[in-house]
Amino acid sequence: MNNNTITNILKYIIFSGIFLIPFIFLIAPSDPGVKDPSGLIFFANDFFFPFITSKAFVFRIIVEVMFGAWILLMLRDRKYVPKFSWLTVAISSFAVIVLIADLLGMNPLRSIWSNFERMEGWMAIVHIWAYFIVLGSVFQEKKIWHKFFNVSLFVALLASIYGIFQLTGVADIHQGSTRIDASLGNAIYLAVYMLFHIFISLYLLSMSWAKKQPVKVWIYSIFTLLFAFILFETGTRGTLIGLMGGGLVMLLILAIFDKAHKKIRIASGSIIVLTILLGILFYANKDAAFIQNNETLRRMASISWQDTKTQARGFIWPMAVKGVFDSPKEAIIGLGQENFNYIFNENYEPRMWNQEQWFDRAHSVFLDWLVAAGLLGLIAYLSFFIISLISVWRSGLSLTEKAIFIGLIVGYGIHNVFVFDNLASYVLFFTILAFVHSMESGKSLSWVEKRINTQSENFNIVRDYAIFPVVVILFLVVLYFINVRPIQANLRLVDALRACGTQQTGGSTEFYERALAIDSSMANQEIREQLISCTGSVMNGPYSNEQKQKFLEFLSQEVKKQIDSAPEDARIYVLAGGFYNSTGQFIVSTPLLEKAHKLSPDKQSISFQLAGAYINANRMEDALALYKKAYESEPGYTVAKSSYLSVLVAAGKEDAARKIFSDSPELCETPQIAQIYASIKNYSKSIALYKKLLVANPTDLSLNSQLAQVQNMAGLKYEAIATLRKIAKDHPDLKTQVDEAIKQVEVGG
Repeated sequence: MNNNTITNILKYIIFSGIFLIPFIFLIAPSDPGVKDPSGLIFFANDFFFPFITSKAFVFRIIVEVMFGAWILLMLRDRKYVPKFSWLTVAISSFAVIVLIADLLGMNPLRSIWSNFERMEGWMAIVHIWAYFIVLGSVFQEKKIWHKFFNVSLFVALLASIYGIFQLTGVADIHQGSTRIDASLGNAIYLAVYMLFHIFISLYLLSMSWAKKQPVKVWIYSIFTLLFAFILFETGTRGTLIGLMGGGLVMLLILAIFDKAHKKIRIASGSIIVLTILLGILFYANKDAAFIQNNETLRRMASISWQDTKTQARGFIWPMAVKGVFDSPKEAIIGLGQENFNYIFNENYEPRMWNQEQWFDRAHSVFLDWLVAAGLLGLIAYLSFFIISLISVWRSGLSLTEKAIFIGLIVGYGIHNVFVFDNLASYVLFFTILAFVHSMESGKSLSWVEKRINTQSENFNIVRDYAIFPVVVILFLVVLYFINVRPIQANLRLVDALRACGTQQTGGSTEFYERALAIDSSMANQEIREQLISCTGSVMNGPYSNEQKQKFLEFLSQEVKKQIDSAPEDARIYVLAGGFYNSTGQFIVSTPLLEKAHKLSPDKQSISFQLAGAYINANRMEDALALYKKAYESEPGYTVAKSSYLSVLVAAGKEDAARKIFSDSPELCETPQIAQIYASIKNYSKSIALYKKLLVANPTDLSLNSQLAQVQNMAGLKYEAIATLRKIAKDHPDLKTQVDEAIKQVEVGG
């Protein structure tokens, strides 16, 4: 095979890979119970977190193939040596800084590998870096870029059609809400995906307009409007604000600098003024029916400073800043990726009791990078925006094209204030960065070019017989360890979950053992957490004591391994401690929950579980202290309030309870308090309270049943029988069951 043929094959591999990348966003699971007649989607049913993992694994494999082929191509044709740009320096520096942060962070393995739910970590960063390098090196002309953008628009069109199917009820929304998600599986992911394609479509529209191609102008106009409509229907406020902000910046540039086209300047300025007026009118009428009856408009109208302070971001943003600047080292280099949970647990805000209890992101890309890589990482990341904006402005693009790309970069930056990144936003952002890089007129890296001498026979021999096999071997090694093994672990986890739900195989640890045998840092924590859940099902299932004991022993081993791998992560202590609490193994659960409480002292849900273990160990004062702290940390938390009151009563401190809750005396007169009286054998108070409660609702089945039970426990047989007969009278359909209950009372049951 001659050199030209080999070179062409390598080009074909690289270009095919690049043009396949947009199609990965059509990969989605197909659920037999979910309507999806579109026929537009590539299905991936057998993955755990299928929307995330399927796309990520395919992307990584394609990039690895492309990168290996590009190295070999570069050694054959110096035309494909990367050229210097400050964007390349910034992105490469960022990748190195993040690697150092990950290695020095709280959990290096998790930082490098991430997990199935996110599929990020340094593995994502290095693949995105490689994608940028290849794309920026081989796409050297606008013509090829335009072809690539058109392919991406075509895929976005298919995703939009899927979104329309969801809107019309032809296809189901995967999140189970009214916010469409198409093949992305998340409304936020779809929103940012559409944000990029709106501006890409505008770019191609402006070029078609300049070339006087009316058909293309109409096509791209329709695309732009369609993508904007789909973005609107995702109901993603941060992205909508980003679109408006980016659009206004684009128009402002045209209004100020487009001196050659007076009409465009006037039109741009007029649209800016009109947008501002419409915004004022919108908020002045935010309670109007047409706004409140539309979910997206209602969500936009609900934006306020007070709303921000009471939502999760209002708590976790200050939490993120405080956590990073608690330590000089973390302020400089961060905690490593995937480690926000350490900050969240340590600095938990009790007012978040009604929010998600396991935040792993700060829900702001900028804060996420501050946490992950400190000020160095954040500055490096911000440099992407600064350098790309300067590069666009200095490029040979027309003013309109410059305005569009600046608007896109600004819009994406605004979007990033409110959400975290995902594969779609990574790929599209670095695609735009590679495009900006390709527009620069920098020289190729001379120190690389000088070492590529295709005219030298010795160089060609080394290239073909030494470097080529090394690249192939390295590719196979990377493919196996970075993709094949995690995929195996993922699929085996799915098998284990299916087996756990089947009576014939649910009592066997074999499937979890096979999944954990892969020993994937990406998978182990998730497998162990699912093992805890499965063990709970086994303990309550129709399995032999031997099977249950084997599961318990296996679980104990794996919990210990997970603790050894992440000793300062509260999550495993909580999940395992909660399981042992539920199975009555309080001696085992107590030290686990005590450690969890130490790692996250203000999280009420942990305090409740630990207090439960203390109560079962007759450590009532310790339990009271936990409930008291949980209540006092956030008095508005009704569960904490009622739990504290209940434990006070159970501890014989009813007077103290009534004094503390004197402003809410009704809390001391509930069925729960009546049950507590009965549990401490204060039957007279229990019976009196039940009778008082029945005054308001004398036929209440639950209250009457509990009253009869307590009367029987107190030895008041005739009163219990009388209450049961009243139940039969009030509820004739229950006469058979009541008669049976009366017989049991009569014989002393």
